[in-house]
Amino acid sequence: MRRARHDESGLTTLEWLLIVAAVAGLAALAVVLVQNVVDDTAEQLGGASARETAANVAIDTVIREAKTAQPSDPRFNTWQKWELYFTARCERLKILYSDTNLDVRAAFHRPIGKGDDASPTSGELNLANAEAATATKPQASCAKVS
Repeated sequence: MRRARHDESGLTTLEWLLIVAAVAGLAALAVVLVQNVVDDTAEQLGGASARETAANVAIDTVIREAKTAQPSDPRFNTWQKWELYFTARCERLKILYSDTNLDVRAAFHRPIGKGDDASPTSGELNLANAEAATATKPQASCAKVS
């Protein structure tokens, strides 16, 4: 009668095959996990970038609309209403785009010497820019604060 060999000095082909298959399975799992993390991160970055771009467009839109407002519109048919309306529109962007950490400073000021109830003209509104108001032009600024 022969004695069974209990010597562990070598692995059989089947054992090596099982080890290689296990290592290959772990490598495939690692590749899938890394790809998912990379894809999720790219989506988050892309989404943030799109929101920041949308915030910039919204800021530009507020300024453009302040410069092209129709003086006959009851929402801004006086200088006081124009200042309040566009200041509020600019400041609401902080809430709307809070996920982008947007901080804006609104500066909508009538021309120097114009009273609260004075009506703006299209010509005056078209001259508005980010520089301080003068006697002939208003200030219209909705700027990001760094």
